[in-house]
Amino acid sequence: MRFLVLGAGALGGYFGARLIKGGADVTFLVRPRREQQLERDGLVVHTQDGETLRYKVRTVQQGGIDKPFDAVLLACKAYDLDSAMDAIAPAVIPGTAILPVLNGMRHIDVLKQRFGTAQVLGGITGINATLLADGTIRQSQVRINMNHLGELDRKKSARSTAIAGALTTGGLPAEVVDDIAASMWQKFFGFTCNATLATLTRSRAGAIAKAGAGAAFVSAVMGEVASVVAGEGDNVPSELTGLISGMFARPDSTYLPSILVDMEAGRPTEGEHTIGDMVDRANRRGIAVPILTAARCNLQAYEINRQQVQR
Repeated sequence: MRFLVLGAGALGGYFGARLIKGGADVTFLVRPRREQQLERDGLVVHTQDGETLRYKVRTVQQGGIDKPFDAVLLACKAYDLDSAMDAIAPAVIPGTAILPVLNGMRHIDVLKQRFGTAQVLGGITGINATLLADGTIRQSQVRINMNHLGELDRKKSARSTAIAGALTTGGLPAEVVDDIAASMWQKFFGFTCNATLATLTRSRAGAIAKAGAGAAFVSAVMGEVASVVAGEGDNVPSELTGLISGMFARPDSTYLPSILVDMEAGRPTEGEHTIGDMVDRANRRGIAVPILTAARCNLQAYEINRQQVQR
């Protein structure tokens, strides 16, 4: 399969490096500055196991795609989805598989409307990585073995199997699941919980664990999010709530979700596409979510202040 990976940031770069390691044909669709960086230094990924993946890679800029691809991996931020769709459009023909690994659920409907239901797969990942200032990518020590993909109509497909096989061969175990939507809701639950906790405390997991009210706060956040997920027709397995509770019960943990990474760097966040979407779903169903609403307001105020500083 010929893969087009949108972006070579933390997630796109990590996935692309794993595909290359497994022998896949990979092209990265990147902006000019990142292309220059990759041409000069190559793609460098430091994994949590101490392995360094270093490759000279093939890149293309928007407007430079001259032939279709078998699979397009979308690993952009949710707020970049509109521009991402414009960028990948020349690569997509009937039969091209679009695999998004964005946070949240809203993007699935947007992609289906633009490219057609048959083109879009569902996907999630638990990979936690950061793009460093020098252009290298470093994977965190948080291990969440949750790399799932599948057809949204729950049917088996050769393309899903081929994509999962290419990732697994490159050292990133990926699983094709029948009900990918259920997996996506579980990931959405986890992301919203973690993002809400980090947004309202501006803290890493270890600081929350040390706080006297930390455990009660974690439990309350999970309860609110679980009520919305249940209202949407899905359930949260107990092992997932146990995993999140455990992540925020380790006083020495330095874990922080990507939304806090963005806030600390003064970048825009995916708040409206994740926490905001969850609040909107709760409001439509008449479910009270005061903690999530507070987190959304906090993020909206952050964005207002961020834009004022940039003026």
